[in-house]
Amino acid sequence: NHLLQILCLIAIEPPANRSAEMIRAEKLKILQSLKPITPDLVNSHTVRGQYTKGSIDGENVSGYQDEIGANIETTTETFVALKVEIENWRWANVPFYLRTGKRLASKCSEILIQFKPPKHNIFKKQTSQLASNQLLIRLYPNEGVQLRILNRHPGLGDAPTMDALNLNLDIPDSHKWLSFESYARLLLEVMKGDQTLFVSSEEVKASWEWIDQIRE
Repeated sequence: NHLLQILCLIAIEPPANRSAEMIRAEKLKILQSLKPITPDLVNSHTVRGQYTKGSIDGENVSGYQDEIGANIETTTETFVALKVEIENWRWANVPFYLRTGKRLASKCSEILIQFKPPKHNIFKKQTSQLASNQLLIRLYPNEGVQLRILNRHPGLGDAPTMDALNLNLDIPDSHKWLSFESYARLLLEVMKGDQTLFVSSEEVKASWEWIDQIRE
């Protein structure tokens, strides 16, 4: 549900105004435009996994089956990856990949937008294929925005080499004191009577109608 909300905020059309009703209505349109993942697409569009025992930083750790109790077998997933498509005029044929899980290599929340590669390569002598530019929006733990662009590597000569360069937009330290825990912000919105950050019942219904077909 959390990932679908992030998906909605990325794919949402600009609402007529900033009212909670208009924003939630636009998010609902995205959820209702999700392409159904039918039985013939489940194997190619979804991945579910469960972590097993291994080691982290040189220390042995148990697997999920061992942690929930001895002699208990469960198919509950601890990792999910989905390929999602939105069937509307703006996002048709643009894949969205949602990934989440426990005990991964790093603990973070981020949105990565990968742009289409250039159709014409004028640097064929240096590289046969140009890397795509990327926009990274970091939600946790270090909020910020990073633009990764292809750039000529500094140096002299007639054969320039291409390299990816990161342009960072971090939240200034002077502003970080304004950051609050997510639930603190939600509690404040409750007291103010602002429902913008909350999911409407229509959104919940649309989300589960789409998710239930995968579960089935």
